[in-house]
Amino acid sequence: MPFPNSVHYNWPAGFPGAWATDNPRRFVVPGPNGFRAGAGGVAVAVFAWVQADGVSVLNTGATAPNGLVCRAQQGVMTGFLQDAGMTVPEGFGVTLAAGGDVFVLSTTAASIGQAVYAATADGTVQTGPAGTPPSGTVETGWVVARGGAAGLPIIITGPAAAV
Repeated sequence: MPFPNSVHYNWPAGFPGAWATDNPRRFVVPGPNGFRAGAGGVAVAVFAWVQADGVSVLNTGATAPNGLVCRAQQGVMTGFLQDAGMTVPEGFGVTLAAGGDVFVLSTTAASIGQAVYAATADGTVQTGPAGTPPSGTVETGWVVARGGAAGLPIIITGPAAAV
């Protein structure tokens, strides 16, 4: 662990990828082989797409993402003396959330009720008015439940029913 270089007086509001409430949670149901992180691994707390083989999952895609990679003790620290990790290594199991309330970091400022969009290049979260996806993003069906400034934890809530 490196030498501490900052002091935080309070705990953060939430941790990216963690469940924000005990409201009903839904997961994407995998096939008999489960979901596995694809080439290069999969980032946690962002959206992901199941690939054509039905098993591999990547943080890139062109259509609506299949789900959000939630924290389910699936990130593994593989670097010697690594402090933290938010990547599921290639070949390891992946869990995708299809609904529920989850903490994420948005690259844009977020307000309650805004639509949540996924960047097709890396699955990161952006927010904005419904029906107007920013360039390079796709609609997710999720909405902002608790807003915040860009780069700070917000809560998004998934669709109430499968889409």
